Amino acid sequence: MLVPVAAPDRARSGYRADIQGLRGFAIVLVVAYHLWTSGRVSGGVDVFLFISAFLMVGSYARKGTAFRLVSFLIQRFRRLVPGAAVVIAVTLFVGWIVLPPTRYGSFLAHGQASLFYYENWQMIADSVDYMAPSASQLNPFQHFWSLSVQGQVFVLLALLFVACSFVERHAGIPVRRTLAAALGLVTVVSFGYATWLVGIDPAVAYLSTWARFWEFSLAGLAALLPAFTLPDAASRALSWLGVGLLTVTGLVLGRGDFPSWAALMPLAAAALVMLGGARADDRWHASWWLTRRPALFVANRAYSLYLWHWPVYAMYAWVMTPPARLDPMGSVIVLALSLLCADLTTRLIERRFQGLLLLGRLRYALAAILTFSMIALAASMGVQALIQRDATATANLPEADRPGGRVLTPGATATPTPARRGIAPGDAAIANDWPTPWPGCVAGDPGLPPNPDSGWCHVFLPEGDVTKTVAVVGDSHAYQWLTALEPLAAEQHWRVIAHVMPACRVGSPSEAAGCPEYGAETIAWLLELHPDYVFSTGSSAQASDPEHDDWGWAAAIAPVAESGVQVVNVRDNPRWGFNMPECIQRYGSLDARCRAPRTEKLLDAWPKGGLETLPNMHYLDFSDWLCPPSPGSECLGVIGNTYVYMDTNHLSRTYVATLVDVFAEAWRTEVGV
Repeated sequence: MLVPVAAPDRARSGYRADIQGLRGFAIVLVVAYHLWTSGRVSGGVDVFLFISAFLMVGSYARKGTAFRLVSFLIQRFRRLVPGAAVVIAVTLFVGWIVLPPTRYGSFLAHGQASLFYYENWQMIADSVDYMAPSASQLNPFQHFWSLSVQGQVFVLLALLFVACSFVERHAGIPVRRTLAAALGLVTVVSFGYATWLVGIDPAVAYLSTWARFWEFSLAGLAALLPAFTLPDAASRALSWLGVGLLTVTGLVLGRGDFPSWAALMPLAAAALVMLGGARADDRWHASWWLTRRPALFVANRAYSLYLWHWPVYAMYAWVMTPPARLDPMGSVIVLALSLLCADLTTRLIERRFQGLLLLGRLRYALAAILTFSMIALAASMGVQALIQRDATATANLPEADRPGGRVLTPGATATPTPARRGIAPGDAAIANDWPTPWPGCVAGDPGLPPNPDSGWCHVFLPEGDVTKTVAVVGDSHAYQWLTALEPLAAEQHWRVIAHVMPACRVGSPSEAAGCPEYGAETIAWLLELHPDYVFSTGSSAQASDPEHDDWGWAAAIAPVAESGVQVVNVRDNPRWGFNMPECIQRYGSLDARCRAPRTEKLLDAWPKGGLETLPNMHYLDFSDWLCPPSPGSECLGVIGNTYVYMDTNHLSRTYVATLVDVFAEAWRTEVGV
């Protein structure tokens, strides 16, 4: 029977096998909830954070002023970095093989963020960056958010320890007293911030280091409590109550306000198990079960299992299934591979390598950190080189081999369409093929929106005197046409002000944050500015149904049109229920899964709704360049060896650039210049 609590060195370090067993139970819950639930939180990660801080603060309290910052950080990260670096390197290599190139850029960014312990902030940045590649696909590194938070807090707590030691040396105030006061203050402030942020932005709150800090500081306070012994009955009750609370956390609070009030339940569960004491000799005590061989087998591999289970699942989901719940066979495969990788990592790195005596010396420990970091960094740089090679090779294709929409002009020479790879602007570059941004708006400049920060605001100024002003408003489907509008504006000496908000059209009934305000401010601005032209989308396509016209644009723009401003409407492009470039890279551009009959995406006639009753309306329809009438009258993902779409619904900058002449001719014919 494995009962490691009797080891003398572990006894001196405060080692408790039941806490290790609790860590194993927590990882089982984390893996189960990650694989088999949709968006629910198990509370297992909160227990991890609590245990880490509990042990860390307890260790410092025992050392007191003997604490050494550099030694602590090097030895702490020496135990964390090697396993993480190996997982990152292997995931990058496997991802390069099995993932579509569209994911390479984001994949690489998250790998680097995980290596350097800022993945939580990378995920926050992506969540608020509309131009970031879609996160609907599983990010193989997203579980590193908690390890990043943990690494950041380790550094912050270590600095706090240094400050407390300084106070004891120079003011005589005991470390425990100073540390308790500091941790208490941090707990109150961080918990208050977490509660506030959850109400404002739950996704950011869940990942924020500052919103999570109170979980660590609360654990630190628990570690500072004086030791005491409970009666057997009370000890058993507390330990089982803790296990029970943790077991039902996900079922009761799985969609609660983490890391605010909902996080109190798993933290209380961990605290109760710890307060229940180590009673490995009492079969009626929860610690007896937490110290059995199966529990400790998982617990001793908890860190490695956490590292491996998510990338294994993410890769399997891409190769074998949609990224959804696993079927029974898939579950067996993912769990078996995860356990195998975790066991190998534990045996070869955590035990054999970390067991080397020379790593107890700081210079060798630091060398180990740097060596393993360089392995992961080399893998990252390799993927980056492949991305650049792909983009360069495609960019160097002769223009005649990537004509895009020009291939549809009468008399154009037909261009063979590649079946899968080698399509402009590049199989990796397509994921970020947005229009080249113009200079940003500056609040207070004459003629610019009063609140340019509500969305994207950019200005194009031609050389020489400005002859006319064009205002581009609406959502990203108006913004995507800037690539075609810019050459015409430069030729005609137009000033173009693009003030758009992602996923929010003027007049839209959407209640998304800032959308109603943006619509009202935009109409007021247009009436004050009185530009020569307003450019926006004049219909709304859907992924699963044809386009419609009931989104409020006609009613909103009516006062602007009636004031004499010319309103140029562009028909919306088809949308898809999948990432089009990924479909092409997986199945080929000729596959029926990467195209659709025109009748499924577009109505026979443009649904203009109330627009036709307004004055000064103009219409630009490029549907024939997206869904060619012949042959087959299908909406395509590749035309003229060029990706038409960069994701599920946005036209690629590269394809729009091939329609510059078509766009200019349509404007001159329909609108005039």
